[in-house]
Amino acid sequence: MMAGAEAVLHVWKEWGIQLLILLSFTIQVVLLILADLRRSIDSGVLRACVWSAYLLADSTAIYVLGHLSVTSRSPEHQLMGFWAPFLLLHLGGQDNITAYAIEDNRLWLRHLQTLAVQVAAAAYALYESPFLGSGSSLLRAASILMFGVGVAKYGERVWALKRAGKSPGGNNYRSTERPQALSMHPVREYLKEITGALDTETSLQVAQYLLLVPKDLLLDGAPSTEGLQTDLTDEEVFKVVEMQLSLMHDVFYTKIGVTHGWYGFCIRIISLLATTIALVLFHIFGDKQEVVYSKLDVAVTYVLLIGALVLEITSIFRFVFSSWTCALLITCGSRWHLPARAVLSLRRLVPWKARYWSGSMGQHNMLQLCARSRTSRGSKVARWIGAEDPWNMLVCSWSVPVSEFIEQLMVKQARKNLHWRVEHALAARIQELVNKGGMYGDLDWTVWRKAYSSGIATDIYLYWCREHEQEKATGDNEQTRRRSDLAKAAQALSNYMLFLLASRPYMLPPPNGRKAYVQMCYALLLS
Repeated sequence: MMAGAEAVLHVWKEWGIQLLILLSFTIQVVLLILADLRRSIDSGVLRACVWSAYLLADSTAIYVLGHLSVTSRSPEHQLMGFWAPFLLLHLGGQDNITAYAIEDNRLWLRHLQTLAVQVAAAAYALYESPFLGSGSSLLRAASILMFGVGVAKYGERVWALKRAGKSPGGNNYRSTERPQALSMHPVREYLKEITGALDTETSLQVAQYLLLVPKDLLLDGAPSTEGLQTDLTDEEVFKVVEMQLSLMHDVFYTKIGVTHGWYGFCIRIISLLATTIALVLFHIFGDKQEVVYSKLDVAVTYVLLIGALVLEITSIFRFVFSSWTCALLITCGSRWHLPARAVLSLRRLVPWKARYWSGSMGQHNMLQLCARSRTSRGSKVARWIGAEDPWNMLVCSWSVPVSEFIEQLMVKQARKNLHWRVEHALAARIQELVNKGGMYGDLDWTVWRKAYSSGIATDIYLYWCREHEQEKATGDNEQTRRRSDLAKAAQALSNYMLFLLASRPYMLPPPNGRKAYVQMCYALLLS
């Protein structure tokens, strides 16, 4: 037993830093592959893998960077100082994931502070490395190039977090006044001239053109949408909304907010050139070196350089063939129509199913939570350690597929409301609820109050309906099936609103009342 522990300690002492920096690179590859899958696959295992990799990525890179300034002073490990810029590159992350949750975006100031500290640490590690002062000029130049790339990529990530971290309920999504109502007719005709038939790619460009609509819905629930009802069929409406869910995922969780312009293209070209030059310089340096370096360190350095080059090439391809690039080219004027057509033609060769959502909706039921909290041993233990709320959210939340019936209901309601500006439609709907409920004396019914009150009412009413239907059941006719579909849809939508309130309050317009919801749960538990 002791011999095994000593062997592990020996391996860690000799090769610990090398293993950790390779782990840091491997995590970046894992994030690149898995981050895009979570938008279209509803899997707890996948979310756990992405979450673990996201957390390990920063902590591993920071840990290794803190040890390089000491280890790189060793004569045979001088190359370790050259690894510091690659850790900055890893801290910059991949283009398809900058945040795992909305809360990560709101902590951009913390990331900015970390950026300053880690850049200083990397600079110190390079400064302490013997090769920077008296070593080869080739390795010195390669180090400076990679250091610049690392700082640029890390800074780009912090900037992306800042852009995406603007509160969905605040007033900083758009700094200018809202334009006049969007009309689909000109954009559809414009896209027809460029792309031909209204296929999936064209619908995706329409979704991007109308992206201000979901942004405004998160802003204050009042987008300008007159004129849309005559231009899209029901199937096209739902298809566009599905794609907008994916696009909003890009806005919140990726670097797209800072990379889909000319700045993003330039920084990727410069990074690719700098990484290529650094690889060539290091190869020439290896042929001419006089000092004998550790073969393992040389191999790790080649892995880092080649890996960084592959990731940069991947980033370039993702940028060029992105739907965001197509949208940028289309809006840049007629001289860019030919490149736009070329990109769209190439995109049509691949089925871009990743642009769709998972087809599921979160569920949460307050009455089930309260019943479980009274009897569940896990809830009692969580209450004892002060973690009852997160535990209940974990075990009392689930997801269900969005049925075709719910899709039809959503499109029907959207069609109904598109006859007015959405401000008028919302006002009319609220007034209708107030009038029907006889709540003339209390008009302060926000979204969260209606969510949990209607959730309880829906559970009670549907329970009564099921009992009533069982007594009257006469056969499996069309009317019975429709009532059953309506009941399932009502239950799913009610649970979804409670899920948003309990687990995703940032997706609701303010005030979202998450604290009041928790108090309501405790009141039910104590009653």
